[in-house]
Amino acid sequence: MSLRDPNQTYILTQGQGVKLSGNPIQTENFYIQKTLRDGGKIRFKILYSAELKGFCLLEVFLMRAHNRTRTASMTIPNAGSTATAQEQEGEFSIWELGDYYFFFKMSSNNGTFFIEHYQLYWLAS
Repeated sequence: MSLRDPNQTYILTQGQGVKLSGNPIQTENFYIQKTLRDGGKIRFKILYSAELKGFCLLEVFLMRAHNRTRTASMTIPNAGSTATAQEQEGEFSIWELGDYYFFFKMSSNNGTFFIEHYQLYWLAS
C-alpha cells in the first residue's frame, strides 16, 4: 500500500495480519492527533482477501475508546466466493482528538476474511 505524497500525509494508525472467521476483533487503542479541524481529509484504506461460502459483509467500525461509541464505519460486501487482494478506501469524519480503536466484524459466520493491511491517515488538501 502506498500513499500519494508522504510530505502531505500523516498516518494516524495502521495494522496488518488480522484474521476474521466469525468472532469480531478489536484492535489496541491508538491516539488520533489530527482531525478534520486541521483541514484536509481523513481516509481509511484496507487490503483484504476472503474465502466465503455465502454472502457476507466485512464491517469496520472506528470506535471512541472512552465511551465506546461509533465514530465512523465502512461496510464491504462480498458475494460469497474467494477474493484475493481486494482494496477499498473511503473517507472518515473524525472531529475529536483522543483514543480510538477499530472493531472488525463479519455479518455472518460462513468463511474467513484476512485483512492483509489497513491504514487510517490524514491527507492535506
